[in-house]
Amino acid sequence: MIALRRTVPLRRIPSLLGALPPPPPLTCSRPRLFTQNCQLLLISHSTPRPQLPFLSPSSHAGPSSIIRTRLGQWQLSRLLTTERKQYIRQQLWLGGKLVAITWTSTLCLVLSALYYHTRTVESKHPSPSEWSSVTRLNYRSARWNEDAGSQEMALVNWANAGDSWKVVIERLEDPNKDGQGIRELDDGGLYVADVGKVGLDVDEKSSAWRSGYFEALMGAARAAEHLDGWLNDRTRNIAFPPEVVIGPSNPNPRPCPPGAAAAPSEEDCIPAFEPPQKYYMKILTTRGFTTKERLTAALAYADWLDYKGLSESAGEMYRWGLDIAASPYLDPTKVVDTTTGVIPDRAARVSPNVLLASTSFAIHQARTSNVSAALSTFLSVLRARRALEEPSVTDSRTDSTTRPSGSPSLLNHARKLVTDSYPMALDNSDVPALRSPKSICEEAGLMAYVGEILFALASHNDGLGWTRDAVDAAESQLRAATNDEDAQQRCTECLDVALTNWHKMVEQLAENDVTGEERPGAWSFWGSMKKADPEKWKKELVFVEERTRKIKTELVERGMKKSASGSGGMLFG
Repeated sequence: MIALRRTVPLRRIPSLLGALPPPPPLTCSRPRLFTQNCQLLLISHSTPRPQLPFLSPSSHAGPSSIIRTRLGQWQLSRLLTTERKQYIRQQLWLGGKLVAITWTSTLCLVLSALYYHTRTVESKHPSPSEWSSVTRLNYRSARWNEDAGSQEMALVNWANAGDSWKVVIERLEDPNKDGQGIRELDDGGLYVADVGKVGLDVDEKSSAWRSGYFEALMGAARAAEHLDGWLNDRTRNIAFPPEVVIGPSNPNPRPCPPGAAAAPSEEDCIPAFEPPQKYYMKILTTRGFTTKERLTAALAYADWLDYKGLSESAGEMYRWGLDIAASPYLDPTKVVDTTTGVIPDRAARVSPNVLLASTSFAIHQARTSNVSAALSTFLSVLRARRALEEPSVTDSRTDSTTRPSGSPSLLNHARKLVTDSYPMALDNSDVPALRSPKSICEEAGLMAYVGEILFALASHNDGLGWTRDAVDAAESQLRAATNDEDAQQRCTECLDVALTNWHKMVEQLAENDVTGEERPGAWSFWGSMKKADPEKWKKELVFVEERTRKIKTELVERGMKKSASGSGGMLFG
C-alpha cells in the first residue's frame, strides 16, 4: 500500500484553492460598503460593520490624492461633508444677518441720539435758519461750552468757546459763505488804532442774521476777556495762564495742577486770543445793529476798562453810551446830559436805554470816588423812573398774552425739538419806558445805592432810612410779582443788595458804638457826638439777621414749590 501511494502522481490531485482575482485598480471610484456616507447607514443599527466616514479614501485616487492622504488633508475633506457644508452656510448666513441687523440698529440709535442732542441744544440755543450747517454747528458748540460754567463744579473752556466764536464770525463775514450782501463802510474799510479793520454794513441782512452776528461778536468779546494774558503753546495748541509759563518774564512759575498738560516754554507761545476791544469796536462801528445792541457793547467795554483800571477811558466809553442812548431823539439835551448823565426834571418820554446808560454811568462815578456826582445821577434816574407812565390796558393784555405760561408740556417740548425758529424779541428800547413790576424793583435798587452813598458820606440816619425803604419796596414787590419771572429775579437781586448793606451798616455802627443821628460828616455842618448806645444797634442787628433769615426761607420754599411744579427754579441761593 505504501508503494502504491508513492506511484500516484501529484498533478492528478485537484487544486483546492482557485486563482486569486487581480487587485482592483487604484483609479476605482466606487467606495467600499462600510465607508459609504449615507445618513441612513450612519444611524442604522442593522449594519454589521461600523460606518466610519473618515476611513474612506478620496474619490480620485490619483497621485495628488495619495500626497494629500500622506499629509492628512483628506480628513478635513471628509469632515466637511455636503450636509455639514450646507449647515455651515446656513449658520454663516444667519450670523451675517444678525451682525448686519446689530450694526444697522446701533448706527440708527447713534444717529437718533445725535439728532436728539442736536435738536435739544438747538431748542435751547436756537440759531438763524439762514446760516449754513457748519456755522450753526460752531454756534451751538460755543454756546454749549459757555453753558458748562452754569453747572455745579464745572469750568468753562474759554479757549474752545473762543475758537468756535471766531469760526462763526469768519464764516459770517465771508461773502463766499454766509456773508453774501455785506459791504464795507468806506473804500478799503474802516481802521481803528491798535484794533485794526472794523465796521461793516449789514443793513441788507435779515434781523435774525444781524442778531446772531451780534451774539457771536459779544461771545468772542467775553472769551477775549477771560483769556486776557493767556498764552497758546504753538507746539500743542493748548492755552495756558501766564502764571505757569516757563520763561524770563516769569522766573517763578506756578506748578500746573495734577492731570493738566505740562507747562510750555515762553518762546513757544503766542497770545491765546485777540484783545476784547477788537470785537467791541466792531459792534460800535458796524451799521445795522440796533441802539440796544450798540449800547450793550459800549457798557460792556466800559466795564472792562474799569476792570483794567483805565478809569478815564471807561468814563469816555460811558459817555459814548449816553450818546448812543440819546441818538434816537431829535433834541438829546432835553432828555439827558451826556456829560454828567443827569436826567432833567421835566424830561418826558425817557427810553429804557437812557435809564440804563445813566444808571451805569452813576455806578462808574461811585466806583471812582466821585460820590457827589453819582448821588445826583442816581436821584435823577430815580425821579425819572417814578415819573413813568402806567401801561395802558392794551399793553397789559398784550404782555399777558405773550408771557410764557408755566411749565412746558410734553407736546411743547416735542414741538421745540421739531421746529427750528430763531426767537426775535421786539426791540422796544427806543420807545418811552413804562412803569412795570420790574421797573419798581429797579427803583428799589436805586434806593439801595442812594442809601449806601449817604452812609459813606457819614449821614448814617439818611443812609439807613433809604436802605430800609429799599428793603421794604423790594420785598413787597417780590410778593406782588408772582407771574413775572424777570421782575422776581430783579427784586431778589435788589433785596439781597439792600439786606447786605443794611447788615453792614448796623454792624459798623454797633462796632463803633455811636449813634447814627448826629455823627459829624459832610452833610452836617455842626456835628456832635452823643453818648454811645450799643444796645440799640445790637438789637437792630439781631432784627436784620432774623428778617434776612425769614426772607431767605420764604424764597427757598417758593423756589421749591416752583421746582416741584416744573415752572422754574429757586430764586434765592
